[in-house]
Amino acid sequence: MGPLTLLFVSLGVALAVGVPVSFALILSSALVILYEGLPMTVVVQQMFHGINGFTLLALPFFFLAGNVMGDGGISERLVKLAMALVGHLRGGLAHVNVVVGMFISGISGSSTADAAALSTVFAPAMKRRGYPEVFSTCLTACTSTMGVVIPPSILMVIYGATAGVSTGALLLGGILPGVIMGLALMAQSHIFALKYDFPREHPRFLGLCAVWAGIKEAAWPLGVPLIIVVGMAGGVFTPTESASIAAVYALFVTLFVLKTIRWVQLPQIFADTAIQFAQVIFCVTGASIFGWVMAFYQVPDVVNSFILGFTRDWLVVMLLIVLLNVVIGTFMDAIPAILIFVPIIHPLAVEVGIHPVHLGVVVVMTQAFGLLTPPLGMSYMTACAVFGVPMTKIMGLLHLMMIPILLVCILCAVLPWTVLIVPQLIVPAWL
Repeated sequence: MGPLTLLFVSLGVALAVGVPVSFALILSSALVILYEGLPMTVVVQQMFHGINGFTLLALPFFFLAGNVMGDGGISERLVKLAMALVGHLRGGLAHVNVVVGMFISGISGSSTADAAALSTVFAPAMKRRGYPEVFSTCLTACTSTMGVVIPPSILMVIYGATAGVSTGALLLGGILPGVIMGLALMAQSHIFALKYDFPREHPRFLGLCAVWAGIKEAAWPLGVPLIIVVGMAGGVFTPTESASIAAVYALFVTLFVLKTIRWVQLPQIFADTAIQFAQVIFCVTGASIFGWVMAFYQVPDVVNSFILGFTRDWLVVMLLIVLLNVVIGTFMDAIPAILIFVPIIHPLAVEVGIHPVHLGVVVVMTQAFGLLTPPLGMSYMTACAVFGVPMTKIMGLLHLMMIPILLVCILCAVLPWTVLIVPQLIVPAWL
């Protein structure tokens, strides 16, 4: 048995018997290193090398800011603003669901966290207004995928650290695609609203005064994305520094301004943040040693040579990358998928002229799409758990409602300007 065969067979067996992905990556890599007679110190060295990056320090602060705001009950404040903006449309509460999802995406950076927060708020509200529970669950799950596209984004930080791409440019590049995703979901909601006669929340647009009242209500929570985007774009601080400042801001707002969090809650919030960060870092270490083994046996070079022998058209390569990530996202969580496969596809994309920032945002978007696909779609699993709907019950409608997100992924893949225009306008030096 060759070393690569041993690597992938052992990984497949480990995953099949339920070994966590991080452990499976480490065990299969260590087995190959032992089989080849290489020093086992390589395992520790490469695991440490994978997490020895300044950019990754942004992750615990993004987690902390999201957890603080989530436990601080900021969703209800965002609902008032969204209701003033779109509550008068047919199926108003469905549109509010999407708009609030866009706002929360600018705070948490995690689609799973967004799915939990949105489900908690909209499960009872949409049920009271007569929305079918299957539709409500599917819409909430789809809405939550914007959480890793609109900055701050945990996946953008991990991608930037893995591929050596400007994290600030990736975060800015996700703004327009995230907004397009939201508009696509609102268009789809409008079609469902017309077909099933979903109610309006208001008979007419409430006016600018109501919008201004909603803005004042939501101003403090929305300061988090403003700090991150404006601070980075203005050159005031780096993405890592912006994350730490956003976390401090979130604590200040929830403890002293809104007073929605008590001091006794902080130990639990800090513990949850530490656990989340530890899970991600452990996944990074496992993917790092696994990626080193593949690089040692020149797997990226073999793959790139094969594809370049078939085509050098950047559009064909980009569509192949989208297809690959959609397939991978069905069977693997987004973080290990990025850590393992980005070192393979990144050199290939650069070789055919695809901009690294364009590639990064598209990869994150397609991995966000994977959060909806069974059997490992964390967004739809979270939404089903909170709504109390069996996962098997929503499969048919979910696959239909996923289509707009996939179309937006393809649109942004074939039109680079949708990703690059915002960083070009704000901080062109990052590109």
